[in-house]
Amino acid sequence: MMANNWKTKKEIMADYGYSEGTFYSRCKECSLLRDYRDAIIHDGGQRTYVDENRFQNFLRYRSEQYRKRMLDPHLKDDE
Repeated sequence: MMANNWKTKKEIMADYGYSEGTFYSRCKECSLLRDYRDAIIHDGGQRTYVDENRFQNFLRYRSEQYRKRMLDPHLKDDE
């Protein structure tokens, strides 16, 4: 890991158990969200770095959105 908490694609894939397809899918989803797009750093066409702290914030957001989608409809009004 770099001193600034950035990780390479290979490091993220290994640490999170992602396939290359899953890695790129998460990066694309993250990049489309204004609040989290700074988590993905593209250094030209050959290098992609991930700010792991910001990426983890994105994953928490993603998890919360999933939880809300899966919540029973009659419970959604109680939030």
